[in-house]
Amino acid sequence: MKVEIFNVDHGQCAVITSPSGCRLMIDCGTLTEGDAYWWPSVHFSGESFLGLGVTNVDEDHLTDFPMVMQHAPPSWILTNPTIGYRELIALKTDGMRSGVAGYARWLAAPKRPAVSSPPLDFSPVVVRWYWNPYSPGFIDKTNDLSAVFVVQYGTFKILFAGDLEERGWTNLLRLPAFVQDLASVKVFVASHHGRENGCHSTLFELCRPALFIISDGAMEFETQETTQWYRNRASGIPVIGTQDRRYVCTTRSDGSLQIDAQANGSWLVTPVAVRTWPKQKTA
Repeated sequence: MKVEIFNVDHGQCAVITSPSGCRLMIDCGTLTEGDAYWWPSVHFSGESFLGLGVTNVDEDHLTDFPMVMQHAPPSWILTNPTIGYRELIALKTDGMRSGVAGYARWLAAPKRPAVSSPPLDFSPVVVRWYWNPYSPGFIDKTNDLSAVFVVQYGTFKILFAGDLEERGWTNLLRLPAFVQDLASVKVFVASHHGRENGCHSTLFELCRPALFIISDGAMEFETQETTQWYRNRASGIPVIGTQDRRYVCTTRSDGSLQIDAQANGSWLVTPVAVRTWPKQKTA
C-alpha cells in the first residue's frame, strides 16, 4: 500500500493507493503560498478515485472539492453522515468560501445513498471511520464533528484525525470499537494540524504510535509548538544509515511524504518531490 501525504497550506490532502490499484483521497487541501501552487484536481486530473474521505467540513479540508469532483471524481464520499445540508448551513453562520460552498451544493443535490456504515473494503485495504453525531448544544462545532479515518493493510494502520478537539476526542473514546482500533495504530496524522487544542493526553494512554505526522503550513502561532508533546508519545522509527530515530514529521519541514507499507507490517516513510506549477505573474 502507498500513502502520499502532500505538502499543502494550513490544510490536508493525502492519497492511499491499495495494491489492487484502488485509491482513496483524504481531504482536498491545496498549496497556494509562495511562488508555486499544487492542487489535487490538477495533479490527478483525468484520474478517478473509489472514494474521497472528508475529515472536516472547514475550508482548509475542502478547498479543491468542486474541482476534484469535476476533474478527478470519486465514486463515493465518505464523511460524518450526520452533517447534511441543513446541518452544514447551521454550522456555517459566518458564510462559506468556494470549497465549502461546493460541498454544500453536493449535499443538496440528489444522489445515491452515501456510504455511512464502515468499514469499506478497498481490498486488500480496509477503511474504517468514526464520528460524533451532530448534537446542537453538545457536539456542534465543526472540529469536534470531524470524521476520523483508520486505514489498515495487513497489520499496518494509519489514522487521520481530522480536527478533533478535547470534547470530540472525549466523546469518541466512548466507542469500544474505536478504542480497540487505536491500540495498534502505527502512524498517527495529528489532529488540527498539530495545534495544541487537538492534543488529548488520555488518547495516548491507549495508543502509542511509532510516528506522528503533522500536516500544516508555516509556523505562525504558539499553538503550533507541539512537536515535543507528540514526540514524547511516540515510540519512534529508525533513520536509515544512522543511530537516530524520528518521532514526528511535518510537511512544513519535510515536505510531501510517502509511506510504503507491506502486509506483514513493515513500512518505510520517505520525503518525495511532488511537481508544482509556477504562479502566473500579474502586471
